[in-house]
Amino acid sequence: MQALLPMAQRITNANTPGYSRQEVQFGVQTPQRTGAGSIGTGVNVENIRRLANEYLTQQIREDSSLEGEQRTLNNELSRLDNLLGGESTGLSKVLNNCFASLQNAAEDPTSLPQRQLVISEGQQVVNRFSALNEKFIQQRESVKTQMQQGAKDANALIASIADLNSAISQSPGLAQGRMPNDLLDQRDEKLRQLSELVSIKISPTEGAQVNVTLNNGQGLVIGNIAAELGTRPSASDPSMLEFTLGTSGRVVNIDSQIEGGKLGGLRYFQQQALAPAFDELGRIAIALADTMNSQHQIGMDLEGELGGLFFKNFNSDAFQNSRVIPRVC
Repeated sequence: MQALLPMAQRITNANTPGYSRQEVQFGVQTPQRTGAGSIGTGVNVENIRRLANEYLTQQIREDSSLEGEQRTLNNELSRLDNLLGGESTGLSKVLNNCFASLQNAAEDPTSLPQRQLVISEGQQVVNRFSALNEKFIQQRESVKTQMQQGAKDANALIASIADLNSAISQSPGLAQGRMPNDLLDQRDEKLRQLSELVSIKISPTEGAQVNVTLNNGQGLVIGNIAAELGTRPSASDPSMLEFTLGTSGRVVNIDSQIEGGKLGGLRYFQQQALAPAFDELGRIAIALADTMNSQHQIGMDLEGELGGLFFKNFNSDAFQNSRVIPRVC
């Protein structure tokens, strides 16, 4: 015999994150025997069961990971796209203005105002490259801060899941099949929140506990033991971060295993969008400087001397490390 819990409890918990509906399972009590026959003595509560579907719960976790990753990617890519495509921040307008000034100067090479305009527009190009480089650095530092904070948030959830595993396994009545429903709800909600940060796999184990791993099997929670997620400068590029995992005093690189969720989105953006953007900005700057300088050196100035370098100190260090600020001669 079964019945749902009182309506008041379900309404009260309607907005409680992770709350699962429950039902009461009744059992018939032993009847009282009399001379006239058996008299029923009613029923008693044998168990309270959670109405939870593990398949649907897992689907929610997977969708949460995908949504967290795509939302993060969309935010960061939109920021980068707006920066490169904006009229006041991108390269198109200043390059067009520079080339237009060169065309005008070529039509009247003795005009001092036209020659001065070329220098002025060239300096605007330099300023725009430097400004873009600074914006890239700011976004890179923002991503690193988000990665560090995301690792801290994940660690809080990982530790909480391990503690809930311990509490669940020690719950009175577990051996008789009476599950601590509220604790199970809390653990499922923590697992959902963790999946928003990184894609995870869940494996049931003894004592109604669960093991939590990354997709490749690297353990985050094993029973009541919690690992610690961290970040450190990447060996291949110290300006970027990579993810690590610490267990039993041992720290290993797990960067390639971080997929899905906010952390997976940040890692993908850092490696597949922002780092190439830095490289491409430097390549464009160098190609522009080399081409302009080569042409400028074979031209003649007003005194009949061969031209020198139009762009000076216009090299990759100026953009990768911001140690050299390019200038116009």
